[in-house]
Amino acid sequence: MRLCPSAENDGPRPGRVAIEVDVRPEATTILVRGELDLVTMPALVAPLAQVALDKPRRLVFDLAGTPFLDCGSARLIAGSGQWLRDGGRPVIRRPGPGVRRVLGLTGLDACCEIEELTVGKGCVRISEQSGAGR
Repeated sequence: MRLCPSAENDGPRPGRVAIEVDVRPEATTILVRGELDLVTMPALVAPLAQVALDKPRRLVFDLAGTPFLDCGSARLIAGSGQWLRDGGRPVIRRPGPGVRRVLGLTGLDACCEIEELTVGKGCVRISEQSGAGR
């Protein structure tokens, strides 16, 4: 499902965001391309409303294509753990430096699991980190 599609395949235009939702039995993944701020955050609210109804086991936000998010968007993502079964925490996959900075400065990284993409010899691994226990 694609919400708020962009006009170009290379990514959203400035001031736009493209959001895709992939629902599978093991996890719901929300792919965000573009900046999340006061103007674009409403595009994220609709898929999260469905998440609240579905109550998936795991919720993953793939933010590799998100160079910036504001504090309100960070709170929305971090707070989405309340809708997960078994009290899980949302996963933020491949956050860029701008996203990591906002999460760290606000302390919201402690409410999420962070998956970093790391490249090793002959393989690509995703390592999990958490802000918990800081």
